[in-house]
Amino acid sequence: MDVWRLTVAVLRRWYIFLPLLALTALAALQAGDGVKPQFEVNATAMVSAGRTAGEIPNPYGGREAAAQILAIVLNSNESRAAVADMGLHPEYEVSAGSRSNIVNFSVQAATPESGMATLDAVLAAGAAELQTRQTDAGLITPAQYTLDILQAPGVAEVVDDGKMRIMAVVGVLGAALAFLLAVLFDDLVGLIKRLRRKRREKRAKVKADKSAADSPDSPTTEPSQAEREDETAESASRPSSDIELNEQAESVATPVEDDEHLARAGRRDD
Repeated sequence: MDVWRLTVAVLRRWYIFLPLLALTALAALQAGDGVKPQFEVNATAMVSAGRTAGEIPNPYGGREAAAQILAIVLNSNESRAAVADMGLHPEYEVSAGSRSNIVNFSVQAATPESGMATLDAVLAAGAAELQTRQTDAGLITPAQYTLDILQAPGVAEVVDDGKMRIMAVVGVLGAALAFLLAVLFDDLVGLIKRLRRKRREKRAKVKADKSAADSPDSPTTEPSQAEREDETAESASRPSSDIELNEQAESVATPVEDDEHLARAGRRDD
C-alpha cells in the first residue's frame, strides 16, 4: 500500500486513530512529569601565584600550566571515584582555557544542594592537589600556587532536556503505533467483509442450483434447441413417410382387387 492508501485507511478508521493519539499525548505528558529536572551548578577558580618567590622552581612551571594540569588530574578516574565515594555526583566537568590560569567547574545534579556540594568537594580536591605536589617538591608554602575561588558554586540554570526528549520519544512511538493499529484494523475489517461477501455469493449460488434442480422446467430436463429442431424435422418428415407407405400398400393391393373384379364378371357371364 502506498502513502495515500494508508492515509485514507487511517482517515476511514479515525475512531481508532484519534483515541489512540489522545492516549499517546497523555502518556507523553505523564512520562515527562516523571522525569525530574536537572540543576546545572557552575563555579570558577583561578590559580594564583605565591606571596613570595621560591628558592626552587615551581614543579608546575607557570600558572597556566598549573591550571591545565589541575584540570587533567581532577578529571581522572581516581578523582571521580573519590567524589563518588562521598555520595556525590562524579559526572562533573573541569576545564581550563588555553593560556589561561582560570579553571571552570560544572555539574548537573538532581538537586541544587547536591550539585553545590559536589563542586565544593572538587574545589577542595584541586586545592589539595596543588599543595601536595608543591610541598613534595620542597617549595615553601608562601611561594606555592593556590586555588582562589572567583565564583562560588551556584545554580546556573534548570535543564529540562531529558524531559522534552522523553516526551518526544513517547509521542513519536505512540503516534506510529496508533497509525499502525488503525491500518491493521482497516485491513481486518476489509478481510471480514470480503469473506462474508464470498460466503453470501456461495450460498446464493447453491440455493439457485438447488432451485433449478427441483424445478420441472429446469434446464437439465428441458431439451436443448438442437434437440427441438431435430424433433421438428422428424415430425415434419413423418407424413411423407406415411403417404409413401399408403401408396405402396395401394400398389400392392390393386392387382388383387382387379382379379376379384374379373372373377365376378366371369360368374355373371355364366
